[in-house]
Amino acid sequence: MSIHYSHPKGFVGRQLIYKIFDNKEFVGVIVGGSATLHLPNRNDFFGEDYYINGIINNNFFHLIDNHGDKNLGTKVLSKWRKQVVVDWEEKYKDKVVGFESLVELPRTGAMYKADNWTLVGQTKGFTCRRVPGHETGVFTGGKRVWNTKPDELKPKLVFCKRI
Repeated sequence: MSIHYSHPKGFVGRQLIYKIFDNKEFVGVIVGGSATLHLPNRNDFFGEDYYINGIINNNFFHLIDNHGDKNLGTKVLSKWRKQVVVDWEEKYKDKVVGFESLVELPRTGAMYKADNWTLVGQTKGFTCRRVPGHETGVFTGGKRVWNTKPDELKPKLVFCKRI
């Protein structure tokens, strides 16, 4: 994760992590995780089929080497979609209705477009993370609300795909 452009520090919620191999050589990682709680236009895209636990977020995808195959990312994404649905429903017992992914600008999401995902919107770029070592949250209505600091503004494109 340290060499990926977004430098994630881990993920919250459900996760299914897959190593990617090409001709028995490790070439990357792809992750399916819990859907983002608030995401522009996602709910409208899925309409009445929408429920948060039925959407898998492709929250991490990194190819170290495509071995000269410029379409390897799209091929992996297509195979991943089929497998992650089976694994998600078996592990978490939620019927999958679709996928979402966030692509940080200036990237265009060409791989998702090639796999027939729909660009449904763009985030404002705000992300909040708990400040390490500062457990200063307060309980409100039975839930802990953490004091957070906003990250640098990084708008992302929102892509969705139905099953």
